[in-house]
Amino acid sequence: MLIDTHCHLDDPKFNSDRDEVIKRAADAGIGYIINVGSDLDNSKNAIAIAQKYPNVYATVGLHPHDASSLDDKSFSEFKKLSKSPKVVAIGEIGLDYYRNLSPKGIQEKVFRKFLELAKETNLPVVIHAREADIDAMKILKEYKPLKGVLHCFSGSQEMLKEVLSLGFYISYTCAVTFKNAQNLRELVKNTPIERMMLETDAPYMAPQEFRGKRCEPAYVAILAKEIAKIKGLSVEDIARITTLNAYDLFGIGESMAKKEEKKTIAYKIRDSLYLNITNKCTNKCDFCVRNFTGFVKGHYLWLDKEPTSEELITAVGDPKKYKQVVFCGYGEPTERLDIILEVSKALKAKGGNVRLVTNGHGNLINKTDITPKLKGLIDELSVSLDVDTKEKYNKICRPDFGPDTFDEIKKFVLQAKKFVPKVEATFLDMPGVDIDKCKKIAADLGVDCRIRKYNEVG
Repeated sequence: MLIDTHCHLDDPKFNSDRDEVIKRAADAGIGYIINVGSDLDNSKNAIAIAQKYPNVYATVGLHPHDASSLDDKSFSEFKKLSKSPKVVAIGEIGLDYYRNLSPKGIQEKVFRKFLELAKETNLPVVIHAREADIDAMKILKEYKPLKGVLHCFSGSQEMLKEVLSLGFYISYTCAVTFKNAQNLRELVKNTPIERMMLETDAPYMAPQEFRGKRCEPAYVAILAKEIAKIKGLSVEDIARITTLNAYDLFGIGESMAKKEEKKTIAYKIRDSLYLNITNKCTNKCDFCVRNFTGFVKGHYLWLDKEPTSEELITAVGDPKKYKQVVFCGYGEPTERLDIILEVSKALKAKGGNVRLVTNGHGNLINKTDITPKLKGLIDELSVSLDVDTKEKYNKICRPDFGPDTFDEIKKFVLQAKKFVPKVEATFLDMPGVDIDKCKKIAADLGVDCRIRKYNEVG
């Protein structure tokens, strides 16, 4: 399922076939639509449409173009509208210095009024910011910890970092598909999918193949394909993750509680299947996703109980359906070495390709050299060294086994390459890590080097 998190179904361009537009969206896999208000009449219409269609929700707000039109009476009406059960956000609101159809001072004053309304109603905000990056971010910082999304994002890389640091979501339109939108595609590449939403802004900005024609919510499916291509994920991944994001911000879609009932032991990302066999870990890394959420790429991974080998083998089914079956979940897999060996043996017997992702503590955990046991069972081994010095490792990863753990991991890698066909050392491109030194460490160990993106898991 996909969600169009921002469109304008109340636009007159939809008057002749609104029912058909909404049906086409459903047929294209668009489960929910958020109809966004941009002035008082639009907001009323958005609510009316949302009340008519069960899968449509509304927002109420005043576009910065029309900021000069706000008075006490109309703001009072906005406040009343915000209490409608189908209103999920305040917006679109913000600043637009590109056209300056309302004076900057009035835009900023009105922007603040609606941010106050969002705080009062405990609703997220949908932000429009065009050529007003500095002022928009300055004002938003004053209202932390407000939740929201930057709609139709096309700002700078610097603004992207600031928006993400505020905890806001970033929303992209079908403009990403335009031939001349390389800069926009670079922004998508640098936006964690866990902080991303999809929108059409229909009837505006139809995708490249419909350029110049009316846009409609069904085209979110086209946008999802483009985003998947840029992010190196499947469309299924994009749908699952962005839907979860929409629930987190707007409260629509499948609830997190329901997702959390699905204790995931086998989860698919791209064309590989990952096995989540334990929550136990011998590191307490500052950057670990476990510190922030129970979800990885839209899959909930906290386990109530550890799965048996039989449960894992059943969950995989035919391993040849996947590029790889990967031991990589919310904990350190070698905490359950016997399970790795037993499941891998079954998967290899069925023609599967098996990869193990580990923090390299396996010998320390099991108090013996485990690497000979991997022979013939593990096709690829990814070992997370993460940083370029043992001092940084101890400070950032805080291993259970003391200050020499980094050196012990390197010994593990040297041993493992005798028994595993392909071994790689992985590092993080986080601030303070010298990537050239990381590459040299891998070269000295005689294994491949892979640089992982900081704050991007899966």
